[in-house]
Amino acid sequence: MKGLTRVDHDGKNMYGWLVRAYGGGKTFSKYFSDRRFGGKEQSQAKAIEFLDQLTKEVKEKFADYKPRQNQPLYRKRRGSSNKTGVVGIHRCQTVNHGKPVAYWAATWNEDGKPKDKKFYFGEETRTEEEAKKLAIEWRARKVIEISNGSANFPAVIQETVIKKNGRKRTRGRKQPKLTSWVPGLIITDWSTSLDNNVIEAPREIKKLEKFSEKRIHDLVAFLGISAVLFSWSNIDYEFGRGLFKGDVRSRCFWDVNGIRTDVLVEETGRIVILQGQKPDEFYLSNKRSYAETENHNGNGSMND
Repeated sequence: MKGLTRVDHDGKNMYGWLVRAYGGGKTFSKYFSDRRFGGKEQSQAKAIEFLDQLTKEVKEKFADYKPRQNQPLYRKRRGSSNKTGVVGIHRCQTVNHGKPVAYWAATWNEDGKPKDKKFYFGEETRTEEEAKKLAIEWRARKVIEISNGSANFPAVIQETVIKKNGRKRTRGRKQPKLTSWVPGLIITDWSTSLDNNVIEAPREIKKLEKFSEKRIHDLVAFLGISAVLFSWSNIDYEFGRGLFKGDVRSRCFWDVNGIRTDVLVEETGRIVILQGQKPDEFYLSNKRSYAETENHNGNGSMND
């Protein structure tokens, strides 16, 4: 029965029925426990009764309702169990023809059905780092495809998709270098530990410096298709970039809503992206001071 799933989980001592309905890009759900309702058949009857009522309400509220078709196209934030740092990516180990195999998989929804693409790694194929990177790039490509143009991605990402569509990716392809992010610093790769979740312990900012659109354009081009996993819209270039105390390689920047993005450069020459979900206190407090100074003087000021 669509919208009704049986749950039997010995480890968590969970036995019951899960009801789900989708509408307007949202998921509505409720769990019915066997213990609470007096048994498996009783909890199922209650779950079906609730599902009928929930489906009716969702149909009335969302005119474009279709079973599972209104399920969110793709997850934007990773779940609590996600340990990879990337939404829609997971590592698996299994046995194939009696031999242990491992792979990284990209997952997404298509026409209301879960899909996945596996990238195996091992001595005879590719390294685990390469497999994970391919999985990240594959899901990023799918995000663009299933968004059907509804997402506002930078033109440089769209250009990357057009150039790579229909071409076989080769293992020994030349990796571009990024030289414009920090003067005198050459960045050779991006880490597969990309993270677009809330920054738990943000670094302390030493001062601000001037910022231009070219730096973002070059950064997005360097990340390639994986850049689609992050937001690059409404960046506040006038406010500037932040320099961290104790780290001369890394920088951060903000959008006009105060959402902060950290671009951390490792000693190995790779970058890690950390993008917050809530407005940053440093931006909120200093933006007000910046605006007041600008109004008072007629123009803004910026640290060298």
